[in-house]
Amino acid sequence: MSQFKLEIQTPEKQFFRSMADCLIVETSEGQLGILAHHEPLVIGLQPGNIRIKIGDVWKEAANGYGFVEVRPDRTVVLCETMEWPEEIIINRVQKIIEDSKRKLSAVNNRIDYKINKAALARAFARMKLAKK
Repeated sequence: MSQFKLEIQTPEKQFFRSMADCLIVETSEGQLGILAHHEPLVIGLQPGNIRIKIGDVWKEAANGYGFVEVRPDRTVVLCETMEWPEEIIINRVQKIIEDSKRKLSAVNNRIDYKINKAALARAFARMKLAKK
């Protein structure tokens, strides 16, 4: 299988940079699989878990909102947060879920609603990955 250059960047750091066989991401349209020689594309990334295949090994990470840009020479993922499973602290995620649910039920404007809904989506994606 052909490989492609994959770069994943968050505001804090270069999260990942290597050759990959396949990338699977969550978008607003559903899951999207990217292989070498994929058609150029820019698409929004939804909070969820991305999967990266390198050889026979699959790696998985929890991500926040962002974008995926497929270029002829590489694929670039830009997202607000990205964590490997071993970086996730379950008790902290459970507290974020509880706080976000509480805030979501008491919200009285659209902006706070969207902020808390996004925090909840990120927390659920992190929890799903951490419990695997």
